[in-house]
Amino acid sequence: MNVYSDFHWSRCFRVRRILIALAGFCGCCRVEAAMAPSDYFVDKGVVALSEAAASGRSDVVTKLLAQGVNVNARGKDGMTLVILALLNQDKRGFECLLQHGAEPNLQLSDGESSLAKELPFAGNSAISFAARDKDIWYLDTALKYGGNVNLVNPYNNQTPIYASIAALLTLQPKRLIAAGANLNYQDSDGITPLLCAARANRFDLTYVMLMAGADPTKKNKWGKSVVDVIAKSMGHTLPEMSQWRERVIDVLRKKGIEVPGGQ
Repeated sequence: MNVYSDFHWSRCFRVRRILIALAGFCGCCRVEAAMAPSDYFVDKGVVALSEAAASGRSDVVTKLLAQGVNVNARGKDGMTLVILALLNQDKRGFECLLQHGAEPNLQLSDGESSLAKELPFAGNSAISFAARDKDIWYLDTALKYGGNVNLVNPYNNQTPIYASIAALLTLQPKRLIAAGANLNYQDSDGITPLLCAARANRFDLTYVMLMAGADPTKKNKWGKSVVDVIAKSMGHTLPEMSQWRERVIDVLRKKGIEVPGGQ
C-alpha cells in the first residue's frame, strides 16, 4: 500500500507551539512560533515526511524515503526537514532524518514566511540552531552526522559558536571548541569568538578559548582586542566570573601581555 494514502498524520498533526531562543549580542529573548510543515512545503510526500519526523514516526520516515521522497527537500525560505524537526524538538525524527542523509549544513534563506519575517534566522542551519539549543543532545547529534562547526552564516558572517555564546550556554561552546571551531575567525565587525565571549562577560569561556589557542591580539574593526574588553570590565564583572577573569589575566601575563589595571 502506498504510504501516502496510508499515512493520515496530516489530519491529526497537532501544530506545536515552540519556544525559539533568539540569540543576539544585545541579549536573548524568547519568541513563540507555530511550525506547521504545510507552511513551508507543498509536495504531499515531503509534507508527510516532515510530519512523520516531527511526530517521531521513524518507521514512516523510512517508508517515505524508500519511495523516493527527498530527505533534503527545500521548502519556503529554504526550510529543510531536519531544521523543522529540530525546531519542533523531536529527537527521534531529527536523528532519523540525519541517519538517512539529511544535511545539517543547509541554510535558511531570507523570505516571506512568518519565521523569516518575525525572526532574523536567515542563514541559519541545523548545526547553528543546535548550537543555540539548551539541550546539548541536538548539537552532539548534528556533529555526529557531519555538522560543520565553521559554517559561516552569509547574512551575519558568524559561525555557530557565536550563537551558542550569545545564548548564554556553556557546554555547547566547549563542544564546538573541541570539535575544531576556528577561534581566530573574525566576523564582519572583526569580532572573534574570544572577543565575543569576553564582551558577554563569559570569562570562563574566554579562558577555555585562550587555552585552546585563541589569539588574544586579534582586534575588531574599531581596533579593540580582548585586552581592552577585560580592562573595561573592571568593576563590572559578574561575581561568578571574577575568578575566571583573574585566570584570563594570568594567562595573558604569561604570554607577555599586560592588562591595564589587572592585578
